Amino acid sequence: MDNEKPIALGGDRRRATLGLLLLNADREVATSKLLDGLWGTDETPMTARKVLQNAVRGLRVTFAEHAHGDARPPALLTCAHGYQLQVDPEQVDMFRFHRLARAGRAELAAARPGAAAATLREALALWRGRALADLVESGHSWPELTALENARLDVMEDYYEAELAGGRHQAVLSDLEAMVEAEPLRERACHQLMLALYRAGRQADALAAYRRVRVRLAEQFGLEPGRELRLLQHAILVHDPSIAAPAGPARPVVITGLGQETEPRERPVARPVQLIPAQRSVGRSSVSTVLIRADYPTGRRAGDVGRALERTARIVQEEVGRLGGVVAGSTGSVTLALFRSASPRDEGSGQAAERAVRAAMALRQRICFDVPDGERPALRVAVATGEMRVRPGGDAREPLPVNGALLVDSESLLQAAEDTEIVVCGRTRRLTGTAIAYGREGGHRPRWTVKGRYRDSYGRAEVLDREPELGVLNSLLERVRRRSRPHLVLVVGAPGIGKSPLLAAFERRVENAATVRLGTGGPAGPASTPQVARLAEHGPLVVFADDLHRADHAVLEFIEELLEAPQPFPVLVVAAARPELFRRRPDWGAGQRHASRMTLEPVAAEPRAEAPRAGQLARLCHVAS
Repeated sequence: MDNEKPIALGGDRRRATLGLLLLNADREVATSKLLDGLWGTDETPMTARKVLQNAVRGLRVTFAEHAHGDARPPALLTCAHGYQLQVDPEQVDMFRFHRLARAGRAELAAARPGAAAATLREALALWRGRALADLVESGHSWPELTALENARLDVMEDYYEAELAGGRHQAVLSDLEAMVEAEPLRERACHQLMLALYRAGRQADALAAYRRVRVRLAEQFGLEPGRELRLLQHAILVHDPSIAAPAGPARPVVITGLGQETEPRERPVARPVQLIPAQRSVGRSSVSTVLIRADYPTGRRAGDVGRALERTARIVQEEVGRLGGVVAGSTGSVTLALFRSASPRDEGSGQAAERAVRAAMALRQRICFDVPDGERPALRVAVATGEMRVRPGGDAREPLPVNGALLVDSESLLQAAEDTEIVVCGRTRRLTGTAIAYGREGGHRPRWTVKGRYRDSYGRAEVLDREPELGVLNSLLERVRRRSRPHLVLVVGAPGIGKSPLLAAFERRVENAATVRLGTGGPAGPASTPQVARLAEHGPLVVFADDLHRADHAVLEFIEELLEAPQPFPVLVVAAARPELFRRRPDWGAGQRHASRMTLEPVAAEPRAEAPRAGQLARLCHVAS
């Protein structure tokens, strides 16, 4: 431009040469790169270098003809391997754009959203369509152009973030919708659109936006949305107060004194999405979530679907309430229920987790199987157990501050579930394994599913008739406590015979001792014998290791080292394995001085009428004592 008048540059090659040099301004551009950019690798003619030289010569003439005394003209230099275009950064919109973008992001990081929005708006105003649009239309496509376009989209998202932080969601809502329509796979923009829609009172539209991006990611790449997007979806589902619109800025107050007028600084506003609920408590409690999704066929009339959803909501309220839970929130076809221990003495017993699973089973029966086939929905249920902050002494049915990470786990489980399946997390299965029968489903997403209930109980170990084995484990723990020496008991049995439920039942019964679980891929917690010894300094420690037949050699050697520690300490290692462990390591554990082997045999699912006799169902072989 010369005094706001366009300058004729000549043909396509000359304009393309200038464009590529500008995108790499103040850097040497190799001749080979210029030739590839002008013609492409496979289409470069024999005369290409001559054409490039002519284009450079023509650009130098143009720069000289339109030079002004008050500004530094561009200089097109010949270098050892190519050319370099030297320009004043303030004469090129691209450089001004990057400078303003950096300044706007600094304002945003300093919690000044108003100033950030103004600066970023100025940066975006420099754009008048796509960069070098005429060259793009003529077929030129360079990585620098793609990077510049992506930089523009990044700054647009920064601008929307600043406006959302300032409470101006309505002002950017239409622009966000247009951007997500044009760039449907940019998760940050989708996050911002969902937040703006939610703050505008359009919760259903916000969740629909999440579903659209999720479907696109799954269909095109086989991926699930990222953690931040899933956390926001859960926050919308439960109406998390942390995602509400921030309070608007205070009205300007003019303070008059000594002839001066001063306006207060803009109030800092927190960044918009931090999915950490307000803390109303100082304690922690084990909580189980039940996430229920009931989808009715789309071909039904709206009135019929509405009545079916009302019926489902009523059933959920009845069954959750009957088993001592609380419905935390619902939207559309998804409902969230929470279960927590009824009293402090029940913490860690698995009672709340079992009630959650029983509620899920009752819901499946009433919603799916107690209605005619044509009226039942596609039902999926997920149960996850974790910890949340609660107010000490609070009622078990009071609303809870929902933890985002636990809800993400619930949503992941729900995504893996198929029609009529109840899928649970590993912790829920361990806590309820003596009362609930589970199956391990394979396929693309392995998962634990509910198969039935052994008996109507709250997880007492008698349901599997394993009292003799539990008695033996209790006696060994007492022996470790008295002698302050480590001991290993290896529980061996065929798949499905009840090894994991036995370990879970004993873990719940452990009193006056710390417990640690090891993973099969390496120690999950302590990684060395000295660390375990420190944990056992103030009392006995029980180390649980399930599925030891899958464990790597490091875990097996770690357990052997515990038993042969030079300084004895009170540790009981309770491990479970299938017989194939001894095909891998025939002598594992046999050389240990303090080791036992417990071989499980099949038992009836229902308890027997008479009390079991000690040693009735297990063969306990002391390798050495």
